[in-house]
Amino acid sequence: MEKKISKGNTPGLRPQPGEKVLWIRFSAFGDVLQAAAAAHRFKMKYPDVHLTFLTHPSYADILKAQPYVDGLLFWDVKKRLWDFSYVTRQIRASGFDWVFSLHRGAAAAFISLCSGVRRRFGYNSGMQFCYKTTHWESLDFLGVDFTNRDKAAIFTAPKDREKARSMLSGLPEKKLFAVIGASKPQKFWPVRHWIEFLSPLAAEGWGIVLNGHGETEARTARAIEEALGSPGVLNLVGQTSFPLMAAVAEACSVAAGNDTGPLHLAALIGIPTLGFFGVTDSYGMHFRMPWFREVRVNCPNAGCRNYRCPIDCLADISSERALSAFRELAGR
Repeated sequence: MEKKISKGNTPGLRPQPGEKVLWIRFSAFGDVLQAAAAAHRFKMKYPDVHLTFLTHPSYADILKAQPYVDGLLFWDVKKRLWDFSYVTRQIRASGFDWVFSLHRGAAAAFISLCSGVRRRFGYNSGMQFCYKTTHWESLDFLGVDFTNRDKAAIFTAPKDREKARSMLSGLPEKKLFAVIGASKPQKFWPVRHWIEFLSPLAAEGWGIVLNGHGETEARTARAIEEALGSPGVLNLVGQTSFPLMAAVAEACSVAAGNDTGPLHLAALIGIPTLGFFGVTDSYGMHFRMPWFREVRVNCPNAGCRNYRCPIDCLADISSERALSAFRELAGR
């Protein structure tokens, strides 16, 4: 359970026009996108501040496309620990007035402490002394509903939209952005379920756009392609940058898939999105969009985040349940 810090520690100040804000989230893809969505809410409330996002270099291109991100700083925490002093000097030289860390790791806490910024907000269970109070408590005090997801929060560039339209031009008008990958084995919906789910949709004239990265997703995509044998299937696994993937999702009618970065991407872009959830909880993962629906496993421990559990809980979600939920969502 999250530890609450007294509001008495929150400075009675609000960001002023022209002040500089450092926003921190290093990983992972879906979490970085959700942190960007929170930054979007912050800039809606305080549009005249200058917001710089400190993150991993791999997210540079997708964050550059966001109109509410005014600057970027990078640090590959896991591979380049020795860059700490360099990043700290950059932060100090920038003269930030506020730090909001949405990353709970020790590296984010320590760099916040060493930033030289007095107004620092974030959470780390063992290093809370690095912050004045938690980020959620401070943002609540500042009137920022940073968990609200009632508006699209990830945006695409014209060049990516044009390329995405060209890539999808051979598909039917109705297109499904199929998120077949996941970062953990426990979050993979079985391949046989994907085939049973997608086969009737392909027969009904849906275009199927397969998305993901890595060898596991590539094998899954090849199995789906072979089983469906349809010209309406487009395999884009490993072929799109994050900005282009965003534009591809935006060009689709509906998204469906596992709890992983591209599912966050589709939902935050604003297209109707269906998620398959077992070991994680959709609400806790900030899938709080009015256009989002989930299919949840029947396990009494659903949302446990126990990635060592030997039960393939997502197999509990049948293709029939998924199809029913998908048709209801698509029909709306």
